[in-house]
Amino acid sequence: MVVFLKTKSTFLGAIEITRKMLNDVMFMIESRTKETYFTRKEKKLNFKNTILFSLNFVKKSLQIELDDFFDKFNLSEISISKQGYSAARKKISPLAFVKLSKAIINWYYEENSFKTYRGFRLCAIDGSVLQIPDTEELRNYFGYGKNHKKSYARARASCIYDLENGIIITSKIDPYKVAERDSAKDMIKELVQIGLKNDLILFDRGYPSRDFIAYLDALGIKYLMRCQKNTIKEIVEAKDADQNIQIIHEKQAINARVVRFLLNPHTEEILVTNLIEENFDMSEIKNLYFKRWGIETEYNNVKNKIEIENFTGGSKIAIEQDFYASIYLSNMVGLLRNDANETINEENKQKRRKHDYQVNTNVLIGKLKDRMVRILLEDCPIKRDRMFTKIVKEIIRNKTPIRFGRTYPRKKGLYSTKYPLNQKRCL
Repeated sequence: MVVFLKTKSTFLGAIEITRKMLNDVMFMIESRTKETYFTRKEKKLNFKNTILFSLNFVKKSLQIELDDFFDKFNLSEISISKQGYSAARKKISPLAFVKLSKAIINWYYEENSFKTYRGFRLCAIDGSVLQIPDTEELRNYFGYGKNHKKSYARARASCIYDLENGIIITSKIDPYKVAERDSAKDMIKELVQIGLKNDLILFDRGYPSRDFIAYLDALGIKYLMRCQKNTIKEIVEAKDADQNIQIIHEKQAINARVVRFLLNPHTEEILVTNLIEENFDMSEIKNLYFKRWGIETEYNNVKNKIEIENFTGGSKIAIEQDFYASIYLSNMVGLLRNDANETINEENKQKRRKHDYQVNTNVLIGKLKDRMVRILLEDCPIKRDRMFTKIVKEIIRNKTPIRFGRTYPRKKGLYSTKYPLNQKRCL
Protein backbone atom coordinates (compact mmCIF):
# COMPACT_ATOMS: atom_id res chain seq x y z
CA MET A 1 0.00 0.00 0.00
CA VAL A 2 1.31 3.42 -0.95
CA VAL A 3 1.14 6.14 1.71
CA PHE A 4 0.91 9.53 0.04
CA LEU A 5 2.25 12.89 1.06
CA LYS A 6 0.62 14.69 3.95
CA THR A 7 2.03 18.00 2.73
CA LYS A 8 1.80 19.69 -0.64
CA SER A 9 4.06 18.56 -3.45
CA THR A 10 6.94 20.95 -4.14
CA PHE A 11 7.31 19.36 -7.59
CA LEU A 12 3.75 20.26 -8.56
CA GLY A 13 4.26 23.74 -7.12
CA ALA A 14 7.29 24.19 -9.37
CA ILE A 15 5.30 22.85 -12.32
CA GLU A 16 2.62 25.49 -11.73
CA ILE A 17 5.22 28.28 -11.57
CA THR A 18 6.79 27.06 -14.83
CA ARG A 19 3.39 26.86 -16.54
CA LYS A 20 2.53 30.44 -15.57
CA MET A 21 5.85 31.75 -16.83
CA LEU A 22 5.68 29.89 -20.15
CA ASN A 23 2.23 31.36 -20.75
CA ASP A 24 3.26 34.88 -19.68
CA VAL A 25 3.80 37.30 -22.57
CA MET A 26 6.15 39.44 -20.47
CA PHE A 27 8.41 36.43 -19.81
CA MET A 28 8.60 35.83 -23.55
CA ILE A 29 9.34 39.51 -24.28
CA GLU A 30 12.11 39.62 -21.65
CA SER A 31 13.62 36.32 -22.84
CA ARG A 32 13.96 36.89 -26.58
CA THR A 33 17.26 37.99 -28.09
CA LYS A 34 15.65 40.59 -30.38
CA GLU A 35 12.48 42.61 -29.87
CA THR A 36 11.08 41.63 -33.28
CA TYR A 37 11.17 37.90 -32.51
CA PHE A 38 7.94 36.02 -31.68
CA THR A 39 5.79 39.05 -32.61
CA ARG A 40 3.51 36.96 -34.83
CA LYS A 41 2.27 33.42 -34.75
CA GLU A 42 5.13 31.09 -35.62
CA LYS A 43 4.32 28.46 -38.21
CA LYS A 44 6.77 25.95 -36.76
CA LEU A 45 8.51 26.59 -33.47
CA ASN A 46 7.05 29.22 -31.17
CA PHE A 47 8.64 30.46 -27.93
CA LYS A 48 6.85 28.06 -25.58
CA ASN A 49 7.42 24.92 -27.68
CA THR A 50 11.10 25.71 -28.13
CA ILE A 51 11.52 26.02 -24.35
CA LEU A 52 9.52 22.83 -23.70
CA PHE A 53 11.64 20.87 -26.15
CA SER A 54 14.80 21.97 -24.33
CA LEU A 55 13.26 20.76 -21.04
CA ASN A 56 12.49 17.27 -22.33
CA PHE A 57 15.82 15.58 -21.44
CA VAL A 58 17.05 15.70 -25.05
CA LYS A 59 19.88 13.16 -25.32
CA LYS A 60 19.49 11.22 -28.57
CA SER A 61 19.99 12.35 -32.16
CA LEU A 62 18.49 15.84 -32.43
CA GLN A 63 16.31 15.03 -35.44
CA ILE A 64 14.92 11.90 -33.79
CA GLU A 65 14.16 13.86 -30.61
CA LEU A 66 12.41 16.61 -32.61
CA ASP A 67 10.28 14.14 -34.57
CA ASP A 68 9.30 12.25 -31.39
CA PHE A 69 8.53 15.42 -29.45
CA PHE A 70 6.18 17.03 -31.96
CA ASP A 71 4.54 13.70 -32.79
CA LYS A 72 3.85 12.75 -29.15
CA PHE A 73 2.46 16.14 -28.13
CA ASN A 74 0.72 17.06 -31.42
CA LEU A 75 2.34 20.50 -31.34
CA SER A 76 2.86 20.93 -35.06
CA GLU A 77 1.58 19.36 -38.25
CA ILE A 78 4.75 20.51 -39.99
CA SER A 79 7.95 18.51 -39.68
CA ILE A 80 10.59 20.37 -37.69
CA SER A 81 14.15 20.05 -38.92
CA LYS A 82 17.19 20.39 -36.69
CA GLN A 83 18.17 23.42 -38.74
CA GLY A 84 14.77 24.94 -37.98
CA TYR A 85 15.24 24.25 -34.28
CA SER A 86 18.74 25.77 -34.34
CA ALA A 87 17.30 28.93 -35.94
CA ALA A 88 14.47 29.10 -33.37
CA ARG A 89 16.69 28.62 -30.34
CA LYS A 90 18.87 31.57 -31.36
CA LYS A 91 15.86 33.79 -30.72
CA ILE A 92 15.79 32.83 -27.02
CA SER A 93 18.27 34.06 -24.43
CA PRO A 94 19.82 31.45 -22.12
CA LEU A 95 18.60 33.73 -19.31
CA ALA A 96 15.10 32.34 -19.95
CA PHE A 97 16.18 29.10 -18.25
CA VAL A 98 17.93 31.03 -15.49
CA LYS A 99 14.70 32.95 -14.80
CA LEU A 100 12.69 29.72 -14.62
CA SER A 101 15.10 28.32 -12.04
CA LYS A 102 15.19 31.57 -10.04
CA ALA A 103 11.41 31.76 -9.86
CA ILE A 104 11.25 28.23 -8.43
CA ILE A 105 14.10 28.86 -5.97
CA ASN A 106 12.52 32.07 -4.68
CA TRP A 107 9.16 30.33 -4.24
CA TYR A 108 10.69 27.26 -2.62
CA TYR A 109 12.50 29.14 0.15
CA GLU A 110 9.76 31.71 0.77
CA GLU A 111 6.67 29.52 0.68
CA ASN A 112 7.88 26.12 1.92
CA SER A 113 9.46 24.81 5.09
CA PHE A 114 12.93 23.52 4.24
CA LYS A 115 15.44 21.39 6.09
CA THR A 116 18.23 23.07 8.01
CA TYR A 117 21.30 21.91 9.92
CA ARG A 118 21.22 23.31 13.46
CA GLY A 119 19.28 26.28 12.11
CA PHE A 120 21.63 26.91 9.18
CA ARG A 121 20.83 26.49 5.51
CA LEU A 122 23.75 24.16 4.83
CA CYS A 123 25.29 24.73 1.39
CA ALA A 124 28.41 23.81 -0.54
CA ILE A 125 30.16 25.67 -3.34
CA ASP A 126 32.32 23.85 -5.85
CA GLY A 127 33.32 23.95 -9.49
CA SER A 128 33.70 21.31 -12.16
CA VAL A 129 35.23 21.23 -15.62
CA LEU A 130 32.79 20.54 -18.46
CA GLN A 131 33.60 18.79 -21.71
CA ILE A 132 32.06 20.82 -24.54
CA PRO A 133 32.04 20.32 -28.34
CA ASP A 134 35.47 21.12 -29.73
CA THR A 135 34.37 23.86 -32.14
CA GLU A 136 36.40 26.94 -33.03
CA GLU A 137 33.70 29.25 -31.64
CA LEU A 138 33.69 27.46 -28.29
CA ARG A 139 37.47 27.26 -28.07
CA ASN A 140 37.69 30.99 -28.70
CA TYR A 141 35.09 31.88 -26.07
CA PHE A 142 35.40 29.25 -23.33
CA GLY A 143 39.04 28.28 -23.88
CA TYR A 144 40.55 24.82 -23.78
CA GLY A 145 42.47 22.38 -21.68
CA LYS A 146 45.67 20.95 -23.05
CA ASN A 147 48.56 18.62 -22.32
CA HIS A 148 51.77 17.96 -24.24
CA LYS A 149 49.88 16.04 -26.97
CA LYS A 150 46.45 17.59 -27.53
CA SER A 151 43.87 20.18 -26.49
CA TYR A 152 40.08 20.20 -26.24
CA ALA A 153 37.48 22.92 -25.65
CA ARG A 154 36.46 23.15 -22.00
CA ALA A 155 34.20 25.28 -19.80
CA ARG A 156 33.93 25.68 -16.03
CA ALA A 157 30.71 25.12 -14.11
CA SER A 158 30.11 26.29 -10.54
CA CYS A 159 27.11 26.08 -8.25
CA ILE A 160 25.81 26.70 -4.74
CA TYR A 161 24.11 23.50 -3.63
CA ASP A 162 21.72 23.12 -0.68
CA LEU A 163 22.99 19.90 0.89
CA GLU A 164 19.98 19.20 3.10
CA ASN A 165 17.29 19.86 0.48
CA GLY A 166 19.05 18.72 -2.71
CA ILE A 167 18.54 22.01 -4.56
CA ILE A 168 20.97 24.01 -6.73
CA ILE A 169 20.34 27.55 -5.50
CA THR A 170 22.37 29.24 -8.21
CA SER A 171 24.91 28.24 -10.87
CA LYS A 172 27.28 29.63 -13.51
CA ILE A 173 29.03 28.47 -16.64
CA ASP A 174 32.26 30.37 -17.29
CA PRO A 175 35.31 30.22 -19.52
CA TYR A 176 37.71 27.47 -18.52
CA LYS A 177 40.37 29.79 -17.06
CA VAL A 178 38.02 31.72 -14.72
CA ALA A 179 39.15 31.26 -11.11
CA GLU A 180 36.85 29.31 -8.80
CA ARG A 181 36.92 32.08 -6.18
CA ASP A 182 35.75 34.65 -8.75
CA SER A 183 32.83 32.43 -9.74
CA ALA A 184 32.04 31.84 -6.07
CA LYS A 185 31.95 35.60 -5.38
CA ASP A 186 29.55 36.17 -8.28
CA MET A 187 27.22 33.45 -7.02
CA ILE A 188 27.37 34.70 -3.43
CA LYS A 189 26.41 38.19 -4.65
CA GLU A 190 23.39 36.57 -6.26
CA LEU A 191 22.68 34.66 -3.05
CA VAL A 192 22.63 37.97 -1.17
CA GLN A 193 20.24 39.44 -3.74
CA ILE A 194 17.92 36.43 -3.43
CA GLY A 195 18.09 36.68 0.35
CA LEU A 196 20.38 34.97 2.83
CA LYS A 197 18.83 32.27 5.03
CA ASN A 198 21.37 32.00 7.87
CA ASP A 199 23.71 30.28 5.43
CA LEU A 200 26.64 28.04 6.34
CA ILE A 201 28.78 27.24 3.28
CA LEU A 202 31.31 24.44 2.89
CA PHE A 203 34.33 24.87 0.58
CA ASP A 204 37.06 22.59 -0.72
CA ARG A 205 40.75 23.48 -0.54
CA GLY A 206 40.84 25.63 -3.70
CA TYR A 207 38.98 28.52 -2.06
CA PRO A 208 40.81 29.80 1.08
CA SER A 209 42.49 33.21 0.72
CA ARG A 210 42.71 36.29 2.93
CA ASP A 211 40.52 38.30 0.59
CA PHE A 212 37.86 35.59 0.22
CA ILE A 213 37.65 34.90 3.96
CA ALA A 214 37.32 38.65 4.62
CA TYR A 215 34.61 38.85 1.94
CA LEU A 216 32.52 36.11 3.56
CA ASP A 217 33.04 37.45 7.06
CA ALA A 218 31.92 40.95 6.04
CA LEU A 219 28.68 39.52 4.63
CA GLY A 220 28.02 37.62 7.85
CA ILE A 221 28.14 34.27 6.07
CA LYS A 222 29.39 31.32 8.08
CA TYR A 223 31.93 29.13 6.31
CA LEU A 224 33.97 25.97 6.73
CA MET A 225 36.92 25.47 4.37
CA ARG A 226 39.42 22.75 3.78
CA CYS A 227 42.96 24.14 3.51
CA GLN A 228 46.15 23.09 1.81
CA LYS A 229 49.30 22.70 3.90
CA ASN A 230 50.92 25.79 2.36
CA THR A 231 47.91 28.03 2.89
CA ILE A 232 47.59 31.34 4.80
CA LYS A 233 50.46 31.90 7.25
CA GLU A 234 48.28 32.28 10.36
CA ILE A 235 46.54 28.97 9.58
CA VAL A 236 49.84 27.16 8.97
CA GLU A 237 51.24 28.42 12.29
CA ALA A 238 48.18 27.23 14.28
CA LYS A 239 49.48 23.87 15.46
CA ASP A 240 46.85 22.94 18.05
CA ALA A 241 44.07 20.51 17.17
CA ASP A 242 41.49 23.23 17.76
CA GLN A 243 42.71 26.83 17.93
CA ASN A 244 41.25 30.33 17.54
CA ILE A 245 43.37 32.68 15.42
CA GLN A 246 43.27 36.10 13.78
CA ILE A 247 43.84 36.47 10.04
CA ILE A 248 45.19 39.87 8.99
CA HIS A 249 43.72 41.36 5.83
CA GLU A 250 44.34 44.98 4.83
CA LYS A 251 45.40 45.80 8.40
CA GLN A 252 42.16 44.36 9.78
CA ALA A 253 42.07 41.33 12.10
CA ILE A 254 39.50 38.66 11.21
CA ASN A 255 38.63 36.11 13.88
CA ALA A 256 38.77 32.50 12.72
CA ARG A 257 39.20 28.99 14.03
CA VAL A 258 41.53 26.23 12.82
CA VAL A 259 40.74 22.54 13.32
CA ARG A 260 43.27 19.78 12.59
CA PHE A 261 42.72 16.02 12.59
CA LEU A 262 44.13 12.88 10.96
CA LEU A 263 42.21 11.24 8.14
CA ASN A 264 44.67 8.34 8.34
CA PRO A 265 48.15 7.90 9.86
CA HIS A 266 49.72 9.74 6.90
CA THR A 267 47.16 12.45 6.04
CA GLU A 268 46.23 15.48 8.12
CA GLU A 269 43.10 17.50 7.39
CA ILE A 270 43.20 21.26 8.08
CA LEU A 271 39.95 23.21 8.29
CA VAL A 272 39.32 26.93 8.87
CA THR A 273 35.96 28.34 9.93
CA ASN A 274 34.26 31.29 11.58
CA LEU A 275 32.06 28.94 13.65
CA ILE A 276 33.58 30.19 16.89
CA GLU A 277 30.69 30.98 19.21
CA GLU A 278 28.17 28.46 17.84
CA ASN A 279 29.17 25.57 20.15
CA PHE A 280 30.36 23.23 17.41
CA ASP A 281 32.85 20.86 19.01
CA MET A 282 35.79 19.45 17.09
CA SER A 283 34.11 16.13 16.18
CA GLU A 284 31.06 17.95 14.84
CA ILE A 285 33.23 20.25 12.74
CA LYS A 286 34.88 17.16 11.28
CA ASN A 287 31.55 15.46 10.51
CA LEU A 288 30.12 18.70 9.15
CA TYR A 289 32.85 19.04 6.56
CA PHE A 290 32.24 15.48 5.33
CA LYS A 291 28.71 16.57 4.39
CA ARG A 292 30.37 18.49 1.55
CA TRP A 293 30.42 15.17 -0.33
CA GLY A 294 26.78 15.87 -1.23
CA ILE A 295 27.83 18.37 -3.89
CA GLU A 296 30.15 15.77 -5.44
CA THR A 297 27.20 13.37 -5.60
CA GLU A 298 25.11 16.09 -7.27
CA TYR A 299 27.79 16.72 -9.89
CA ASN A 300 27.81 12.96 -10.52
CA ASN A 301 24.03 13.06 -11.04
CA VAL A 302 24.15 16.10 -13.29
CA LYS A 303 27.04 14.82 -15.39
CA ASN A 304 26.30 11.11 -15.64
CA LYS A 305 22.52 10.84 -15.22
CA ILE A 306 21.12 14.10 -16.57
CA GLU A 307 24.13 14.21 -18.94
CA ILE A 308 24.72 17.95 -18.78
CA GLU A 309 27.69 17.54 -21.15
CA ASN A 310 25.46 15.95 -23.81
CA PHE A 311 25.02 19.27 -25.63
CA THR A 312 22.64 19.74 -28.54
CA GLY A 313 24.70 22.32 -30.43
CA GLY A 314 28.16 23.73 -30.97
CA SER A 315 27.48 27.45 -30.49
CA LYS A 316 27.87 29.55 -27.35
CA ILE A 317 24.12 30.14 -27.05
CA ALA A 318 23.42 26.41 -27.40
CA ILE A 319 25.93 25.54 -24.66
CA GLU A 320 24.51 28.13 -22.26
CA GLN A 321 20.90 27.15 -22.99
CA ASP A 322 21.63 23.46 -22.47
CA PHE A 323 23.60 24.14 -19.29
CA TYR A 324 20.91 26.23 -17.59
CA ALA A 325 18.15 23.91 -18.86
CA SER A 326 20.01 21.02 -17.20
CA ILE A 327 20.25 22.97 -13.93
CA TYR A 328 16.49 23.56 -14.06
CA LEU A 329 15.93 19.85 -14.73
CA SER A 330 18.28 18.89 -11.90
CA ASN A 331 16.16 20.93 -9.49
CA MET A 332 12.92 19.42 -10.79
CA VAL A 333 14.47 15.99 -10.26
CA GLY A 334 15.47 17.07 -6.75
CA LEU A 335 11.97 18.29 -5.88
CA LEU A 336 10.32 15.13 -7.18
CA ARG A 337 12.93 13.03 -5.36
CA ASN A 338 12.13 14.85 -2.11
CA ASP A 339 8.38 14.27 -2.61
CA ALA A 340 8.87 10.57 -3.36
CA ASN A 341 11.35 10.08 -0.49
CA GLU A 342 8.85 11.62 1.89
CA THR A 343 6.30 9.06 0.73
CA ILE A 344 8.85 6.26 1.20
CA ASN A 345 9.66 7.51 4.70
CA GLU A 346 5.96 7.46 5.61
CA GLU A 347 5.78 3.85 4.40
CA ASN A 348 8.90 2.87 6.36
CA LYS A 349 7.38 4.11 9.62
CA GLN A 350 4.85 1.29 9.38
CA LYS A 351 7.38 -1.47 8.61
CA ARG A 352 10.55 -2.91 10.05
CA ARG A 353 13.32 -2.95 7.49
CA LYS A 354 17.00 -3.80 7.60
CA HIS A 355 17.82 -0.68 5.53
CA ASP A 356 16.26 2.69 4.97
CA TYR A 357 15.22 3.24 1.36
CA GLN A 358 15.37 6.10 -1.10
CA VAL A 359 14.48 6.94 -4.68
CA ASN A 360 16.52 5.47 -7.53
CA THR A 361 17.50 8.70 -9.30
CA ASN A 362 18.15 6.93 -12.63
CA VAL A 363 14.61 5.55 -12.65
CA LEU A 364 13.18 8.93 -11.65
CA ILE A 365 14.91 10.74 -14.52
CA GLY A 366 13.74 8.06 -16.96
CA LYS A 367 10.14 8.48 -15.78
CA LEU A 368 10.27 12.26 -16.28
CA LYS A 369 11.22 11.99 -19.96
CA ASP A 370 8.11 13.16 -21.91
CA ARG A 371 5.94 13.10 -18.77
CA MET A 372 7.13 16.37 -17.32
CA VAL A 373 6.30 18.16 -20.56
CA ARG A 374 2.93 16.41 -20.61
CA ILE A 375 2.20 17.70 -17.10
CA LEU A 376 3.33 21.21 -18.12
CA LEU A 377 0.91 21.13 -21.06
CA GLU A 378 -2.03 19.86 -18.98
CA ASP A 379 -4.44 22.66 -18.06
CA CYS A 380 -6.57 20.67 -15.62
CA PRO A 381 -5.05 20.63 -12.08
CA ILE A 382 -6.92 17.42 -11.17
CA LYS A 383 -5.36 15.62 -14.14
CA ARG A 384 -1.93 17.01 -13.22
CA ASP A 385 -2.38 15.59 -9.70
CA ARG A 386 -3.27 12.18 -11.13
CA MET A 387 -0.27 12.21 -13.45
CA PHE A 388 1.99 13.14 -10.54
CA THR A 389 0.53 10.38 -8.34
CA LYS A 390 1.13 7.80 -11.07
CA ILE A 391 4.78 8.87 -11.47
CA VAL A 392 5.39 8.69 -7.70
CA LYS A 393 3.87 5.18 -7.54
CA GLU A 394 6.17 3.98 -10.31
CA ILE A 395 9.22 5.63 -8.72
CA ILE A 396 8.78 4.17 -5.25
CA ARG A 397 8.33 0.67 -6.70
CA ASN A 398 11.98 1.00 -7.75
CA LYS A 399 13.39 2.36 -4.48
CA THR A 400 16.89 1.33 -3.42
CA PRO A 401 18.46 0.72 0.02
CA ILE A 402 20.68 3.44 1.43
CA ARG A 403 24.24 2.18 1.87
CA PHE A 404 26.70 4.53 3.50
CA GLY A 405 30.42 4.85 2.92
CA ARG A 406 30.44 4.46 -0.85
CA THR A 407 32.82 6.55 -2.91
CA TYR A 408 33.21 7.13 -6.64
CA PRO A 409 36.68 7.47 -8.17
CA ARG A 410 37.30 10.54 -10.32
CA LYS A 411 38.68 10.20 -13.83
CA LYS A 412 41.52 12.65 -14.27
CA GLY A 413 43.30 13.68 -17.42
CA LEU A 414 42.37 15.25 -20.74
CA TYR A 415 39.73 13.45 -22.79
CA SER A 416 37.75 14.20 -25.90
CA THR A 417 34.06 14.95 -25.26
CA LYS A 418 31.97 11.94 -24.24
CA TYR A 419 29.08 13.08 -26.45
CA PRO A 420 30.30 14.07 -29.95
CA LEU A 421 27.68 16.05 -31.87
CA ASN A 422 28.07 13.78 -34.92
CA GLN A 423 27.72 10.53 -32.96
CA LYS A 424 24.44 10.91 -31.04
CA ARG A 425 22.69 7.65 -30.26
CA CYS A 426 19.48 6.70 -32.03
CA LEU A 427 18.01 4.52 -29.27
